[in-house]
Amino acid sequence: MTDTTYNVHTIDTIEALSRCPVFCVDRFNWGGAYRPVTTGRLGFLPDSGFVLEMTCREADPCRTYLHDGDPVYLDSAMEAFFCFAPEEETPCYLNFEMNANGAMLACYGRSRRNRTPFPEELRQGLLCRADVLDDHWSIRLTLPLTLVQSLYPAFTPEDGSRFTCNFYKIKESEGLTHFASFAPIPVPEPDFHLPEYFARAQIQGA
Repeated sequence: MTDTTYNVHTIDTIEALSRCPVFCVDRFNWGGAYRPVTTGRLGFLPDSGFVLEMTCREADPCRTYLHDGDPVYLDSAMEAFFCFAPEEETPCYLNFEMNANGAMLACYGRSRRNRTPFPEELRQGLLCRADVLDDHWSIRLTLPLTLVQSLYPAFTPEDGSRFTCNFYKIKESEGLTHFASFAPIPVPEPDFHLPEYFARAQIQGA
């Protein structure tokens, strides 16, 4: 785990997300000349779940894939990974990968391989919306507590609760290939599936 931290503010409406702290996805751990500016905010709605917004200053992003479950990381994509039991030796973590069409690859598991897509009964309330403008695009992800607590029954979301996360900007295919993260990942080859390098996060009261 890195020393990078993010304070997740408790909010009472989705509109209040605009008052949450901004994080920057600006660690280009494996170099590269193409470095689009990417930022985001994460908030917590009690009795509902988490709300994430991310924005990338990128015009006309690559957006080939249209359907949930597609390999959107080959397009221009923004991603969020979460672990709500980081104290476990080999913890389960969640990955949400989204392109500018709003197509989302969402899975869980304990390693990069053998990821499991969320079954339909857990996807209720898991929503992704994308907006594309002239010089930037954004996504909004809602992560319901029902999904989180089904996989992490010991997690109690309240003031002071802790978990880990990391946020990414990626295009894995040829042409403007890039890999950026919020928390640094000190390994020689691109790999976002390393929960040991996720940032610390803590829920704070309103």
